[in-house]
Amino acid sequence: MSGTARPGDPDRETVNGEAADPDPAPAEPEGGESACWLDRVCADCGAIQDTAPFARCARCGAPRE
Repeated sequence: MSGTARPGDPDRETVNGEAADPDPAPAEPEGGESACWLDRVCADCGAIQDTAPFARCARCGAPRE
């Protein structure tokens, strides 16, 4: 029975005149892995240090907590 699809029939939905893909592939995530630089952040001034762990902040001289 071709041509008998009713509007809203999920088996016959179309997108821009073409049949909709019933199982579209998930979108690729944008960007790379998230980086956690928390062990490089000075608690006093917020500066990010070149190395981790660090003993003293290169900007303000505060000791690492």
